[in-house]
Amino acid sequence: MKFFRLLSTGLLLSSMISLSAMAQDKGQEKPPRFIFSPSFEFLRSTHGNFFNGPSLKVNYNSSSKFKLGMGIEYSSSAVHHDNGFVLYDVRFIPVYANLKYEFSQKSKFTPYAEASLGLTFAKYDEAPDANPTAKTRITEQGFYAYGGFGLKYAVTNRVKPFVGVGLKGFQNSFNDLDVNPHGITFHVGVSF
Repeated sequence: MKFFRLLSTGLLLSSMISLSAMAQDKGQEKPPRFIFSPSFEFLRSTHGNFFNGPSLKVNYNSSSKFKLGMGIEYSSSAVHHDNGFVLYDVRFIPVYANLKYEFSQKSKFTPYAEASLGLTFAKYDEAPDANPTAKTRITEQGFYAYGGFGLKYAVTNRVKPFVGVGLKGFQNSFNDLDVNPHGITFHVGVSF
């Protein structure tokens, strides 16, 4: 919980710093070098529960339609059932590379497709379904993957709220007995 508050405070501070820098650059119409995209993520797991939390992506604002960047997310769930285990206090912190393709920029609406690949740092308490009080603390890493689509709306040249939907997996592997929360994800945020 302390990390969640720290990450949320950091996202808020970085937003305020960027907005004040944009206010100083009002006379200049040159596009920003980097695009900051704080958002809130909602994942509906295929096991029926939710993983929610904040994220931040930073993409290089190249002249092409491809925007390369990186991001970090913090998602958590109080309880998750997976492969005969009950997982308590589940926390995932994926760090990833992001590639975004923006389709048309001729109107205020800009559709985009994006993919992210990286590493997830996971921490949770695990107990067998047969004995849910026999908890063991687990700390591990796994392969993170996300792919999806979204839509941005240009409020100004620099402030663009967005929504997105896609598929996400926090610890992808070829072992079907590994703990791997995955499912449909939605995110809402603003780019500046």
